[in-house]
Amino acid sequence: MKKYSIACVKKYIINSFRNKKVLLIGDTMLDVYIYGDIIGEALDAPVPEVEERKISVSPGGNGLIANNILELGGKLTFISIVGDDADAKFYDEFAHKNLKKIFLVDKTRRSTVKRRWYAGGKKLLQVNKVDNHYLIPSLEKKLLSYIKQEVKKADVIVVMDPQHGMMTRRVIIEIIKIAKKHKKPFYVDAQISHRPSNHHLYKWADTMFLNQNEAKVVYSRFDIKKLQDSLRAIQKKLRLNNVIVKLGARGSAVLWAGQFIRTSPYKVKTVDVCGAGDAFLAAFSLGDRNKPEESLEIANKWAALSTTIHGTIPPKRKML
Repeated sequence: MKKYSIACVKKYIINSFRNKKVLLIGDTMLDVYIYGDIIGEALDAPVPEVEERKISVSPGGNGLIANNILELGGKLTFISIVGDDADAKFYDEFAHKNLKKIFLVDKTRRSTVKRRWYAGGKKLLQVNKVDNHYLIPSLEKKLLSYIKQEVKKADVIVVMDPQHGMMTRRVIIEIIKIAKKHKKPFYVDAQISHRPSNHHLYKWADTMFLNQNEAKVVYSRFDIKKLQDSLRAIQKKLRLNNVIVKLGARGSAVLWAGQFIRTSPYKVKTVDVCGAGDAFLAAFSLGDRNKPEESLEIANKWAALSTTIHGTIPPKRKML
């Protein structure tokens, strides 16, 4: 049998991204970065006066994951919910030759927008416009109908749940059933920034992605010095096939098909860590499940490269 080098295997995996069909489901948002120069102190308050220089608007949340998948060459069906307001119009122009976009409009919802102000190389302020109410039953039904239609063509189902209301208990439970019925891998990354953990709702998912804080919430005795034991405890508690814990600058720790894998970080000059976890999830969702070590290494490198860019903009594929 002909043997191939690790470099050849990684090149094969990256080249195979263009054949991967991902069904991405979850809330989207807008990230607005406003850059300026400090020109003095405001006359009416002890705050800096800033002269606006540049504004950058980019997809956030699952929109950022979508952009990463498309940049890496994957084929994507993206199902999401947008509000009935002017900010939602940004997504009218969100298009790509490899993208099928299914956005349902919630007439009762404001689109989620995160606005950040920077000056003098420092973050001055962040203002969020958020509406976290859950979908009404009629929208749940419509959403699930589209998921059932699109799942047959997908190689993998990906859900990043920032808990802004799209992923209701009913939607989560039904997606797990749909994934099992069609024998599709189901990758989930659920966040806990403003709501309590809902990881228990994702029991029986194929693969769960966690950061260290989320891992500690799921399993209170999570210990970075006892990673293998900690991952097995999370796997057992949530009945998962695989567990991936993102360790930031320490790489990642993984329990994959019963095998413990520890991956090293990729050293870069970090500018902004925002979106690194989304980049990791996107790259791994395109990887080869039969070659987890190499797929994890690629995901780690893509996540690291994302931190070399300010704002929620993916790196270029050629950098990888």
